[in-house]
Amino acid sequence: MKKIILTLAILFSFNYVMANMLNECYKIYSKDADSLFMSALSAISSSDKYEISEIQTKNGYILFLAGSKYYLLTLTKRYQNQTEIKILPQNSDFSQGSEVAKDLFLLIDNEIKTPMGLVK
Repeated sequence: MKKIILTLAILFSFNYVMANMLNECYKIYSKDADSLFMSALSAISSSDKYEISEIQTKNGYILFLAGSKYYLLTLTKRYQNQTEIKILPQNSDFSQGSEVAKDLFLLIDNEIKTPMGLVK
């Protein structure tokens, strides 16, 4: 009985940690998908921490390298002016947490807030 309870406790805590990591890996923006895709592309290419490996505009994804791991940024249009971005490790290995996603969301937020024509 103790083994069953211990196993259930471990599974519950693992699921809780994974759910929190996944919640930090997506964000909803009040912006149309095309302009948000361009903002995300600009944010990734403006940082020397990331190297873009593949871009697919039709499906709305960007594959990029951060350190030695590949990440996949996907855009999903939810409503007319509401788009969801997910940033997940390509191999689903969350050992480094969601620091790449947090950092990239900050870059995208700054990209959206910066008026066009101003030098950063």
